[in-house]
This record gives sequence, C-alpha cells and structure tokens, in this order.
Amino acid sequence: MEQTFKLIIRTPQETIFEGETEMIHLATEGGEIEVFANHASLTGSITFSPVNIRSDKEESYLVRNGVFLFDNETNSASLLVLHCEHKAEVSHQTIKEYAAFIDEQLKAGKDLSDFQILYLKGEKVAVEEQIQELQ
Repeated sequence: MEQTFKLIIRTPQETIFEGETEMIHLATEGGEIEVFANHASLTGSITFSPVNIRSDKEESYLVRNGVFLFDNETNSASLLVLHCEHKAEVSHQTIKEYAAFIDEQLKAGKDLSDFQILYLKGEKVAVEEQIQELQ
C-alpha cells in the first residue's frame, strides 16, 4: 500500500505546493483532520487554518477561504484557497494592518454590494483567527 499521496495547494495566482506527501494536518469547518495516503474521500470548507505538511521535510502554511478535497480513487488531495502564506513569512504587523483595513471598509459600507459586505465579514473572521494563531 502506498505511503504517500499527491498534494497540490493552489491559490488563484499560483501553485504553492505540488508533490508527494506523507501527511497533511488542517482545520476544516468540521474540525481538525490529519490525512494520510489512501484516506477516505472527503471534502471540507476552510475559513482559516494552519496547514502542516510532512513530505521529505515539514512545511507550515496559513490559509484562508478555501476548500480541501481528497480523492481516494486517485490517492490525491487538493487544497484550493484564496490566500496562502508560508508561516515563516507572515508578518504580524501586516496582518494587523489588513484587519484594520477590513474594519474601515465595513464601517464605511457605502458603495459595497451585499456580496462584498458578506465577503469582508468572512475575511474579518479568518484574519482574526490568523492573528490569534500568530500570537
């Protein structure tokens, strides 16, 4: 039985990770999960999650707003997110500034569609969780 599975982490702008991995640990809306090779097929949505990957080395990322899919038939996983940063590269100051920007946009509120307001509220929750993770 295979000990690894194919994993791809992708944002709309770029592929962050693509390769064979032994394990991925992340938090979906349903709770924290660890996925290994030949896991049962699953799909989960993500607001915010630290993501830890073990392959030939261990890597950690912080992701926001996306979906995780594991396909048992192909023994492969996809993590499709709007935002992903390598944990070591995240600036606490920058994320706080982004949180303040979101608050300003929500307070101003004018010229925002219902969709934009809903998106910003969701982004605010994810960014607040990211700030807590960095503390």
